[in-house]
Amino acid sequence: MSAKTFVALRVECDAATAFEQFTGDIDQWWKQGPRNRLLGNRPGIMEFGTENGVRYLQEVDKRRPDFIVRAGKVTKWEPAKRLAFEWQWPMADPKEPATLVDIRFSGLGDYTRITLEHLSLEKLSIAHPGRNGLNDNRFKPMMTHYWQAHLVSLRNRIKLLSRGSNLA
Repeated sequence: MSAKTFVALRVECDAATAFEQFTGDIDQWWKQGPRNRLLGNRPGIMEFGTENGVRYLQEVDKRRPDFIVRAGKVTKWEPAKRLAFEWQWPMADPKEPATLVDIRFSGLGDYTRITLEHLSLEKLSIAHPGRNGLNDNRFKPMMTHYWQAHLVSLRNRIKLLSRGSNLA
């Protein structure tokens, strides 16, 4: 049986702008704190970085730019349409499988509908640290809440920017 989370919301801008804000401005809207950041309590910058032609979702330590923690490799990069990346919890055993975060951007006139699915959660062992000891019935809602909080933060960032300039 497959296990996934699903979150959807609308933002007040076109799909190209929503994609650009998601990818290019991620450090400004990605929630802070050790629960949300790849570096935990260390000050870092979230970004989509590239190494040897491969793009990653990662956080770079502000004090030591050579110290980088990666969530995973980007598997789809289709501006204004789709973004997908592997998700590997930084505190997890490297032998644990990566899951997949798949995000779609659908223009709807003056709005964009963003849908996010976090797939393959069933691959994670019950001892996986990302589960916090929770069974599937409690783990999946926790992950849905995690991603919902991030997308709401993105929507709030887009609203803030649209007050200063016209994003749409």
